[in-house]
Amino acid sequence: MTCWLAMGWLAWLSPQPVSAVAASPKVVIVLSQESSPYADMVQGFRASLAGAGVQAEIEIHNLKGNSENAPNMLRPFKNEPPTMFLTVGSLATQAVLADHDEVPVIASLTAHLEKYKKKGNLTGVSLEFSLESQFEVMRRILPEVATVGVLYSPKENQETIDLATTLAKKLGVKLVSKPVETPRDIPDALESLANNVDLLWGITDQVVVSPQTAEPILLFSFRNKIPFAGLSAPWVKAGSLYALERDYGDIGTQCGEIATKIFNKATPRSIHVTSPRKVLFSINLKTARSMKIELSRKITESATQVFQ
Repeated sequence: MTCWLAMGWLAWLSPQPVSAVAASPKVVIVLSQESSPYADMVQGFRASLAGAGVQAEIEIHNLKGNSENAPNMLRPFKNEPPTMFLTVGSLATQAVLADHDEVPVIASLTAHLEKYKKKGNLTGVSLEFSLESQFEVMRRILPEVATVGVLYSPKENQETIDLATTLAKKLGVKLVSKPVETPRDIPDALESLANNVDLLWGITDQVVVSPQTAEPILLFSFRNKIPFAGLSAPWVKAGSLYALERDYGDIGTQCGEIATKIFNKATPRSIHVTSPRKVLFSINLKTARSMKIELSRKITESATQVFQ
């Protein structure tokens, strides 16, 4: 009996097996540069994870607008990769994908993100709104629009234009698309649209839409009284009739929702690249008055920014 009790005490005093505690997932966020929208996006991402009960270690790095900073910044993750990367902006996405083809990458605010989808470790939220959203807002602001002109680089946007042409036809809108190879082609392409379209539609395109091409595009718009649908509030402030705007915090939330799925064993390949789901817009009333365009009160009240 004494022997049995002694053995019991020894068993109780012996080190007991400790349940393994799973390490918190590590997310490395790579920013293309410092900016307020990027900060809002990161805040939305953090809040989304917290709301889902995910306790993740988050580490933030900033390329500061220079791709040459990427090698030194990303080198430590070669031997000790994180659970996933979150990239913010095209520069960050390109840098991380060049270095990692296995670690899950959630990309955001990246132009033409669907073109990177062949990378099996990538998913995310694109910079561009869906074509359906763009046409829906276009028709809300200009209900009578019948013919829409667009300039584009075939190398960058041929697939987008093909899809847009099909969608426009379904909506009863004629899309007149003019390919341009270089910015020098823009003036002639614009003149070919004069008197032929109701709206000039701007899309994400490195050849067509840039600070250097803003002046000829907006001058054409005002001289011919053809409104231009820009890409951001600065374009609207400069004279575009309107532009779609992003809710950066909600884009961060979308990325957090994708991250939570991956933490729960979904693969990036199984998660489709999506578009920003909250569609906001800004308008320029001075441009509308100059072109004798009547905007409904509902439109002006719905705009996130109104330039007078």
